[in-house]
Amino acid sequence: MSNLIGSDNPYSDDERQLLREIAGLLIPASSEYGIPGADDERIFDNILVSIIRLAPTLKPKLHDLQALAEERYGPDFLNLSQVDKTTLLRDQINYAFLKHLITATATAYYQDGRVLETIGLKSTPPFPGGHDIEQGDWSLLEPVKARAPFYRKVPSRTSE
Repeated sequence: MSNLIGSDNPYSDDERQLLREIAGLLIPASSEYGIPGADDERIFDNILVSIIRLAPTLKPKLHDLQALAEERYGPDFLNLSQVDKTTLLRDQINYAFLKHLITATATAYYQDGRVLETIGLKSTPPFPGGHDIEQGDWSLLEPVKARAPFYRKVPSRTSE
């Protein structure tokens, strides 16, 4: 379920389907390792949240990609073969939107607990996971505490 409130989501249903398809092309599911692709609902919801602010840049580029698909192949992007979809994306590599989508997709993907566990990482924060921290000698900070401030003080403003 998405963390987005419907009215906060700047992407139409068609745009979300297109973005989800691109995410799945960038990082497909692996049946061998039993991990989802970036088009998985939970992962894709995180991608959408991270690209909300990019909507003014991404939306026109999505429409351009859709128009190019229709111009070259006839059907819309979603109905193309994997090879044709990949070819279109490669042809659009100069678009900044692909860089943003790749970054958002990889970030959301590698934050997913299922993916982290598959690659041998804990899906929980390192603390308070039981790590023991050796107590240090706090007296070592005394010279720092005793030192005179070396930063510039901002003069106070008086109202006139």
